[in-house]
Amino acid sequence: MPILIAIVDDKPINRQTVKDKLIEHSSIEIIFEAKNGLDFLEKLKLASIKPDVVLMDLEMPEMNGIESISIATAAYPSIKFIVLTVFEENDKIFEAIKAGASGYLLKEDSAIHIVDAINSVYEHNGIPMSPSIARKTLELLRNIPVNPVTENEELANTNSAGLSEREIEILKEMVSGKNYKAIGEKLFISPLTVRKHASHIYEKLHVNNRTQAINIAQKQKWI
Repeated sequence: MPILIAIVDDKPINRQTVKDKLIEHSSIEIIFEAKNGLDFLEKLKLASIKPDVVLMDLEMPEMNGIESISIATAAYPSIKFIVLTVFEENDKIFEAIKAGASGYLLKEDSAIHIVDAINSVYEHNGIPMSPSIARKTLELLRNIPVNPVTENEELANTNSAGLSEREIEILKEMVSGKNYKAIGEKLFISPLTVRKHASHIYEKLHVNNRTQAINIAQKQKWI
């Protein structure tokens, strides 16, 4: 049985480049592709057969790769995610790993390197990385203090950080992958009102984006 693959990238030429690299390998079958994180989550939900491994870009419109990995790993824990990007920034590597990525490769990596990474995460639960990414990750790990207590963790331990019932309700919809418009339609409020509630959620949790808020909510099992 081939390893089933999904490719997520907002640029058609990038998706085609990846497909060209994989097409000659009979051990891999591409079952669908998506143009951004939201498109991926919608197609994943509808797919009768789920991918084993997803090759995920990071910077995309509507929903980026880190957000979609965070949401998808919670809903489909058996799926492995390999980031395939041009970015080598420390914060992106760290956020991708925290979100649930099993590997981190650069788009310039060779076809055989990408195929080996797919096999590694699927067959051996490996953590494949491009050499330059592996070096940066090692540096990050060396600089992390033992058992750090973050402001987010301290805050999260106190009464759901003071979130209102409506804010918890909106947070649940954010975890499901809905955008502000879809959340507003379900809860019969305007997208602007949803955005204001989201801003209050971020402020109360002391975070800056949806991914960080979702991570705290899942860790604390509020949803």
